[in-house]
Amino acid sequence: MLEFVKQGPVTGTEDRLSSRSRIRPACMGTVAAFLLLVLTVPALIRPSASGKLSFDGHWLDEINAVRPDYVFLGNSMLQTRIDQSFLAARLGSNSCYIMWSPGAESAWAHQALKNIVLASVHRPKKVFVFFRDVYLTLPTHRAGDQYWWRIERLSHESEPELARTMSATRTWQEKLQYRLGLVYPIQKYRERAGYLLEWIAGQMIAPGKVPYGTSVAGDFNDLFSLDRMKAVEAADDADFCIDDPEIYDFDGMVRNSLLPSILQMAKDQGVELVFVRVQRRPTRNGPPKQPEELRRYIGKLQQYLLDHGARFYDFTGDPEIGLDDYLDGDHIRPERKARSTELFLKRMGEYFP
Repeated sequence: MLEFVKQGPVTGTEDRLSSRSRIRPACMGTVAAFLLLVLTVPALIRPSASGKLSFDGHWLDEINAVRPDYVFLGNSMLQTRIDQSFLAARLGSNSCYIMWSPGAESAWAHQALKNIVLASVHRPKKVFVFFRDVYLTLPTHRAGDQYWWRIERLSHESEPELARTMSATRTWQEKLQYRLGLVYPIQKYRERAGYLLEWIAGQMIAPGKVPYGTSVAGDFNDLFSLDRMKAVEAADDADFCIDDPEIYDFDGMVRNSLLPSILQMAKDQGVELVFVRVQRRPTRNGPPKQPEELRRYIGKLQQYLLDHGARFYDFTGDPEIGLDDYLDGDHIRPERKARSTELFLKRMGEYFP
């Protein structure tokens, strides 16, 4: 038989504690005001009326000063493979200009070509675009957050082709991220804020030794640069383990990519494009494995480029590029950079009359 024990009234202490746990209107108002402050103030701190970062003209100033015949566009795949000084020694001083950005992909290359290379006073003879696998037809890859802000730095207020492509290909998550970037452009100042904190810390240790605007932790950052990294097989490869079969549908993907615009702009300006596919990390036994879907994609890409007046070269399977040449992931070791550049000139000699 169950027995029910009737409890007495709540004690005075328990009553007071219970009253404290209830949310009072005044408290709710404070919380609401705080949230409004947190959400509203950052939205008011805008670099411009639209929240867009201003165009960075230093690239244009540089390329106008160099007046190169050959321009190279790409990301760290380009930066670790092509040695500027080696090119200058072989082809002549100021004959080449290397424009690269960490993590840059097709959207960045489109803006770099449009607003820097083709906007320069001197038209180059050829532009070499370094890329990997299917990323020429993936315009939203690395086109968000800090990558998008680098693209903005190469963009003017009106960029209809870029806007059209991004609108057509961004997922709803990417669109939301972009909208948040417009509402809260203070995010774009994270790097500047990080530098400010770094500089303040430096002033506390050595007051007046480092003027604001100069590198504070350059010596320490150099310790972690690509040139000082040890070989790591998995690094840089995670981004390229894509299982979505749709990305290998070249005919379906190219229509909503920036590749047609890239080709048309160069054609209109009389500049020849040479697309250079870099070899991904090989195995001990030879070249990297390629699924049949990727092989078909590359075949269609090559034909498409040739049909539109561009050139194409694929370093995949080159017998003179082995695993020992690689640092982390698909990056080339710094001590092999000059050799990589020499091999590039050897294979691409016909492009440098």
